[in-house]
Amino acid sequence: MGLLAKDSGGGNFELTPAGNHIGVCYMVCDLGDQDIEWQGTAKVQRKVRISWELPGELMADGRPFSVSKKYTLSLSDKANLRKDLESWRGRAFTDAELDGFDLFNVVGKGCMINVIHETGNGKTYANVASVASLPKGVTAPQPSNTPVAFSLDDEDAVNKFNALPDWLQKLINTKGLEAPREPVPAGNDFLDDDIPF
Repeated sequence: MGLLAKDSGGGNFELTPAGNHIGVCYMVCDLGDQDIEWQGTAKVQRKVRISWELPGELMADGRPFSVSKKYTLSLSDKANLRKDLESWRGRAFTDAELDGFDLFNVVGKGCMINVIHETGNGKTYANVASVASLPKGVTAPQPSNTPVAFSLDDEDAVNKFNALPDWLQKLINTKGLEAPREPVPAGNDFLDDDIPF
């Protein structure tokens, strides 16, 4: 008997509706160093996953839909993370903020999420196309999901990792839990009432 590989179907899940939605961030999760290939070159990049729930769009069981986007942990001028954060904030980062921005500041913050449907491998996926600030006068609802802020740099990273769901643990490169990393500089706290974080 051989080793058979087949399409498992990816499970049954409800597809998040396409369009613009009010979202609230409930998760920032450090995925650690991930192997990627870009333009034919293999490299390692530290990745982070940001997840939002969509309180105005409920699944059949009454829970809000959620969407996620994976980013390279970088605020370089071409980084998607920087572009989405600046769009979400409604303004560009200052040089001082670029020296160290604490991503955990976005947990619990509201935004507009544009979800598009894309097809690949015979399946349709709901992907985050863009993130923008909430319109004036619109307040972000409280997330119903338990907020998650996980970093491999946390002193208590092992215990926090063990508390994450299995599916999320499988996405994280745990090499960062085995050897201490250089600490990430603390984010600068800039208070401006017009900026959501």
